[in-house]
Amino acid sequence: MAGDACEFQQLQHTLSEREKELDALYGLAALFSRPVDDVRAVIRETARILRASMERPDAVIVEIDADGYRERCGDDSEQGDRDTEETVDPLRPVELYTVRRTYSIEKRITICVASSARSRSDGTVPAMHTREKHLVASTATLMADLLQRVEMDLVLRESTKTLQRQTAELERKNVTLREVLSQIEHEKRALLRDARAHVDIFVRPYLHEIAERSAFDPFVRSRVDQIEASLAALLTSDDRRLVEVAHRLSPREVEICGLIRNGLTTKEISTFLHISETTVERHRNTIRRKLKLNKSKVNLTTYLRSVT
Repeated sequence: MAGDACEFQQLQHTLSEREKELDALYGLAALFSRPVDDVRAVIRETARILRASMERPDAVIVEIDADGYRERCGDDSEQGDRDTEETVDPLRPVELYTVRRTYSIEKRITICVASSARSRSDGTVPAMHTREKHLVASTATLMADLLQRVEMDLVLRESTKTLQRQTAELERKNVTLREVLSQIEHEKRALLRDARAHVDIFVRPYLHEIAERSAFDPFVRSRVDQIEASLAALLTSDDRRLVEVAHRLSPREVEICGLIRNGLTTKEISTFLHISETTVERHRNTIRRKLKLNKSKVNLTTYLRSVT
């Protein structure tokens, strides 16, 4: 019967230890799965959970040194926070088990389980079981992962803030750019109005006078008509596409383009420029090729009018 009672007590003890281990696992899982707002509080709570899971929690001290914080649970350490520079008891407890994990460049987490001053009073030092060491080692690994995530979250938050600032700055610049472009457009239209007024006052009267005096000179009359048509095209549109087209062509080709745009036929252009119709056709083909219209059915006159 005595043996059965002893065996029963041993079983109860084992179950009790397993229960404490499960409580510790559940507590650590809940702690490490929450968003971390206070690293020191997490370290402190981890030390408390680990100490409670020990076979003799009243006889051990759990000390965690991580992320610039040092927290102790057991002995007289519950009364306050301690920084890393703060020294532990002059009578250093006897270390039972220590595990270290590196979780970032030159950053390390250390969990130390030691026998407390209370246990030394009776001359005994509690031994650590394998399951307790395994729990401490696993906790160190999990805490290293947690602190790594905290560090990455901090970097991510800072990057997000930087990106938000850059986005806001870019938006401000875009607003400023739109205002500048709007002002340029306004000034361009005002300049075009002034140019029209200037031509109407200082240029067209002389063109009309020349046209009247050369009514019987077809050559002069055709030149005046071309000038009138060119001025009308220039002063009724501020589109720059014709300028882009002109950059691809030679001066003679640009001149012929202007005549084609104004509706002159090949024969009329030939007469106007005093060149053969064959030369005019060759120029037309070259113009179509340079404007990438040689494989298209688009009418050259229509195209040139569309870009102005």
